Amino acid sequence: MSINSNIKESKDSEVSIDTSKMSEGKRAALELSEAARDNKWEHASFVGELFMGKLNLPLIHPFPVQPQEDIDAGQTFMKKLKHTLSEFVDPHEIDVTGEVPDIVFEKLAEIGAFGIKIKKEYGGLGLSQTNYLRAAIMLGSYCGNITTLLSAHQSIGVSQPLIMNGTEEQKKKYLPRVASGEVSAFALTEDTVGSDPAKMKTTAEPTEDGKYYILNGSKLWCTNATRAGVIIVVAKTPPKEVKGKMRDQITAFIVETSSPGLSIEGRCRFMGLRGIYNGII
Repeated sequence: MSINSNIKESKDSEVSIDTSKMSEGKRAALELSEAARDNKWEHASFVGELFMGKLNLPLIHPFPVQPQEDIDAGQTFMKKLKHTLSEFVDPHEIDVTGEVPDIVFEKLAEIGAFGIKIKKEYGGLGLSQTNYLRAAIMLGSYCGNITTLLSAHQSIGVSQPLIMNGTEEQKKKYLPRVASGEVSAFALTEDTVGSDPAKMKTTAEPTEDGKYYILNGSKLWCTNATRAGVIIVVAKTPPKEVKGKMRDQITAFIVETSSPGLSIEGRCRFMGLRGIYNGII
């Protein structure tokens, strides 16, 4: 079955993509993305099935009901968040000055806003994704700068990558820190290639004894960088052979901002969201 002009079904019934007519850059980006996909889906996707011509209604009906215990926990936090925003956050002043007052960081940390989805055993609130999204809606309706700060901190920052893929040792070391209010940042974009991992120049080379990596490169628009204690830095690691072909490898590193050789060269300023702490590292 033909999916589109560039996709065809291989002999083993797996959908493969014809890259023969693509530019080298586009082909490299696509191959990198495809290599990062899960080999097997553990959970079916309604939209994914729909694209394949299958209407799998049991995936969306009846719609799952949020447990009452989860509702109660979320409402308790939402009341605290609403109070903190109304009492301590002046969104207009933040956008005029380009700064979030220290008292705002302190009060948000006190109510657990930096660790909404982090489990209680690691110092977080242990709330569900549903409650996290409700908090994001409230934040977005009040102050875009605070929304960006907290969202980046616990999505592309240290929290979510560790929740999904971190070792127990990493979780015990870093999650309590970021849950308590130590800001985490994210570094992918570079000034010559944008956010295209396939063209990324930043490298991470293992030391001779294999215990460490030495990172070299620069990152632009690193969200939360100028206030962060830890940063997720995306870098190229040495290629590996995959199905008989050498493939570039991309790795996400947890980097302390106090690390030797790391410097934050400046803060990026924008026309809107003037209170976000994006930096060049």
